[in-house]
Amino acid sequence: MVCSVMGVRLNTGFPPLFLLLLSFHVDHALDTNFYLASTCKGTNYTTGSKFEANMGRVFSTMTNDAPSVGFSHAIAGEGSERVYGLVQCRGDMGPDECRVCISNATKYIIGYCPYSMDASVWYEKCQLRYSNTNFFGLLNFVDYGSWIWVSDQVTDSVFHEKLESLLKNLSSLATTEPSRFMFATGDIPYTDLQTIYGLVQCTRDTSFADCNQCLNHTILQLPSICGDAHGGEIATGSCRVRYDTLLFYDAATTPTPSVPGPP
Repeated sequence: MVCSVMGVRLNTGFPPLFLLLLSFHVDHALDTNFYLASTCKGTNYTTGSKFEANMGRVFSTMTNDAPSVGFSHAIAGEGSERVYGLVQCRGDMGPDECRVCISNATKYIIGYCPYSMDASVWYEKCQLRYSNTNFFGLLNFVDYGSWIWVSDQVTDSVFHEKLESLLKNLSSLATTEPSRFMFATGDIPYTDLQTIYGLVQCTRDTSFADCNQCLNHTILQLPSICGDAHGGEIATGSCRVRYDTLLFYDAATTPTPSVPGPP
């Protein structure tokens, strides 16, 4: 997979009319919260089915519960109609930004993946997945999307050495300090005039060991997927890694409160 520039890659099966409506109706707060990617898997549900109703219940629960802590997972229904859902906001997002991102994700994932019983969507500031199978706590870096935020090329080996050092240090912080909730940001000087900024995060249903594995795997993919870009990102089902020579995260944000375990 090749990095898409500025996070504007869209699912090729997306209805043109829906894209037109989307351009007019996306909340203003999402003007700088790009849609990044979506994956659609499994069989299809039907309009008016119990599965569709349970999706609505799960979406409502997560939209209500997630903004204050940045994370939520929920279950609704029984048997083949049961729906599992998970949402997470980026760790530097406040409640209002988180609420808007999740609200839009629950609305538009239906357009990205119409009638799919297993779907994921990534935005710049949050991600959502729902499924008819229980995926909570399962390591997933098979589902992923990748983007180039700054497409200018840098071939200096020092840049890549410093980037690798930064991301490895952030991964260590995210997977050894419980108060960080598997989220870390930081920077490292590149030149006298430039700094490299980095961000790593895992979904909070992930164990420290799986988080570390996901981050290490994802960091190793950056050179082959994003090449020599000044800024890039890979987001998977269980983690995301981003770097840039421009500050893109809220450096003043503190870790959010703890959340309960899976239902």
